Formats: sequence, structure tokens, C-alpha cells
Amino acid sequence: MAKTSMRKNAEYENYFQELGNSPNKIFDSMKDVFMFAAAVGYKYNENVPFQKAGGENIALRFFDDDDNKIIDLIALAVTQQIDILLSGEEYVDKKLKLIENLANGGMGVMVNAFCKPVIDTSELYKFVESFEDGSGNKPKVDIASFLQGAMGSL
Repeated sequence: MAKTSMRKNAEYENYFQELGNSPNKIFDSMKDVFMFAAAVGYKYNENVPFQKAGGENIALRFFDDDDNKIIDLIALAVTQQIDILLSGEEYVDKKLKLIENLANGGMGVMVNAFCKPVIDTSELYKFVESFEDGSGNKPKVDIASFLQGAMGSL
């Protein structure tokens, strides 16, 4: 049966709630927390599987076209296999599990960076600002080379 939702690790459920579902939330929704965590997991190469889901899963219907494009790009970048973008159930499930694991790893990074012992928005801003290296370095691989390498997996 095809996945219909994204799971969150039980270990981080309270952080999801506080960041995306509390009166003082920083993100618009827990889906947005999940997407940010997945991007952080990708950036820091934190692909961390988990066994126990926590709270309610995030239904796939809450992920819009932009979210799905980001999910596809991350999955393609991680796997370097163009078939990860196919619509078959096995490919979609593999892609979504990868994104769940990256979001789990990303939540670990986020919790350590700005959520311990409580969520600190000033630390969040510093965390996000740290993504800019200011060196003007170009990406390691240009998009054409990246896609060509992924196409080689067919």
C-alpha cells in the first residue's frame, strides 16, 4: 500500500508541536517544520532512520507543489538516480522514506542548535545565517553535470 503521510520520530514530537503547532510557533505548520528539517538533514548529510513514529503523521495532501519539487530535488541529489522521480509505488515509497529519515536527522541537528533546553529564536536566526558562507564559492557540481550523472542511472 502506498504511503499517504509522512512520519515524525516520537523523540522529536514535542519539538514539532512547539515549532509548528503552538501559540508561540515559529513555523506556519508542522509540515513546514518537517520540510525545514528535511532540508537541514540534507545539508548536514544526516540520513537517520527511526523505528517509532510520534504524534499524528503529516498527510501528503498538506504538501503543495513547491514542497514536492523540493522533495524530488533532495531525493535526486541524495540518490543520484533519476528513477527516484518515477511515480510507481516502490519509487515513491523509497523517496518518501528517504525524506522522513533526512527530516529525522535534520531535527536532531535543529534540536542541538537552537532547541535545548528550550527553543531560542535568536539561536535559530544564527543557525540559518550560518548557511551562508560568504565565500562566493560555486556549487561542487553544476546542474547539467548533476542531471547527466543522474541520467546515467537509467
